[in-house]
Amino acid sequence: MQNLIDSESKIFSKNTIVCLGIIALAGFLIRLFYFPDGIPLILDGAAYFWYANDLSVSGTFPNNVDLANNGWPTFMSVFFSLFSSENFLEYMDLQRYVTIIISVVTIIPVFILCRKFCGNELSLLAASLFVFQPRIIENSLLGVTEPLFILLELTCLVLFLQNNFKFKYLSFGFLALACLVRYEAVFLIIPLSIFFLLKCRRDKKNILRYFIAISIFLLILFPMVSVRMDTMGYDGIISHSMAAGIKFGEPDPPTYATDSVSEFTASLGVISFIKSVALAVFPIFFVFLPLGLFGFFRNRNFDKHVILLFMIFMSLPIIYAASRDIGDPRYFLTLFPILSVISVYTVKEITRKFNKTKLISVLFIIAILIPSITYLDYNKIDYEHEREAYEIALEVNRITSIINVYEPESLYFHNQIAAASNSQTFPVLSSLIGPKMIFVGGTSGSGWICQNSSDVYVDTTNTCPKINSLTDFLIYGRDNGLEHLAVDDGQERPQFIKNVFLHEEEYLFLNKIYDSKEHGYDYHIKIFKIDYEKFDSMK
Repeated sequence: MQNLIDSESKIFSKNTIVCLGIIALAGFLIRLFYFPDGIPLILDGAAYFWYANDLSVSGTFPNNVDLANNGWPTFMSVFFSLFSSENFLEYMDLQRYVTIIISVVTIIPVFILCRKFCGNELSLLAASLFVFQPRIIENSLLGVTEPLFILLELTCLVLFLQNNFKFKYLSFGFLALACLVRYEAVFLIIPLSIFFLLKCRRDKKNILRYFIAISIFLLILFPMVSVRMDTMGYDGIISHSMAAGIKFGEPDPPTYATDSVSEFTASLGVISFIKSVALAVFPIFFVFLPLGLFGFFRNRNFDKHVILLFMIFMSLPIIYAASRDIGDPRYFLTLFPILSVISVYTVKEITRKFNKTKLISVLFIIAILIPSITYLDYNKIDYEHEREAYEIALEVNRITSIINVYEPESLYFHNQIAAASNSQTFPVLSSLIGPKMIFVGGTSGSGWICQNSSDVYVDTTNTCPKINSLTDFLIYGRDNGLEHLAVDDGQERPQFIKNVFLHEEEYLFLNKIYDSKEHGYDYHIKIFKIDYEKFDSMK
């Protein structure tokens, strides 16, 4: 009889592995379907890429690079060192593939976490809830830190919930690794320490065990902290955590004239937080979470208290972002594995009334896939437009090195992307690729503000005046070396830029040197050479 039970258990274990494999394969294929082939990384993804590239090429950490969360590009540099190609886009694709794989692999700790509270079928459902989340899918294609950060934080939680103290020691190690990827993970040392000491508070050896756990945490952090101090001048963990705390306590705007202004700003923070939550949980969690929260916390125990406190401390960056009126759903992604487990309790409540757990789980997986795919298709980026914007950027890069901002399309100039595309040799240090583009002007409501940037991050000043006419902008542009003017009819462009695009014949001091329509592109942009002598005479 025992042999029969063991046999059935093994068969069921194999079936579980097969089911996890099918879910992982489906999640991977969906991500491949939406893979932005032939489009370079931009913004944060590009910043991490160049750090990883320089580290893999030189073998030393880049100096004077303001990148506090350098754990992810350091991890990527290992893959770049093993990869061989002369096309920098293939390296960027590799970065995306790594984040995709990490995102899919995260279903394993999601499954293990849910299995502590539910059966295998419902745990498979939790894995599906996570891997098919549209925002998780979108984020996995950006080549940024969240996939690895989520995996490390979740692994830390799963290991800590195990009874064996060896796993609890490992949880402190994984938390240290998470801190190197994103500094806000350091806040989790508080709930981890509290529950570690509470678990066996009557055991005299507990203090010694905690000392060992903290030592593991610090020993893993110390080498990278030393590197950051040498190359950047700060540790990137305590320094940024304290800076965030100080900024959180500061009023925004800096000085309040009246209490009503303070109340208004606080109201905006609350509204921003509610809006961010609504955007993050839509569409799948919006349905599953309400009943799931009730079911999960109805019968609380030690493990659920651990999860609850983890959620609270993981929410601190979300609260901080909301207080600064930053509504980026990316801040919520770290909570998605736990929210997936909690959402499963909605199904658990339903299966209590209907004794068909497997059938209901399959139906719910289908019900998850349909809105997820619908959401992804509806919000799908126009890859053809992005590809054209990138190819046009290559052409414009050959024409000028100083041009006005026309975001988001001009993002493909940032961090030497266009220069790397035109480079004959790769991989090579970013500093040796070629001249960086300098951008003059930036969008601000109906007008422009005088911004300059030669990198991803645009430097702005509060004293910089708003520019509402082409004349004012060209006067400012000449003082900052502006040579060419790029114009299109994008909705975010100020009216004086749209006027140039629509009525170019009226501006005799602008000589058109490039028109994308003449090269067969659907995205229409024009580049003009500015004749400042004619401009002065006509002004």
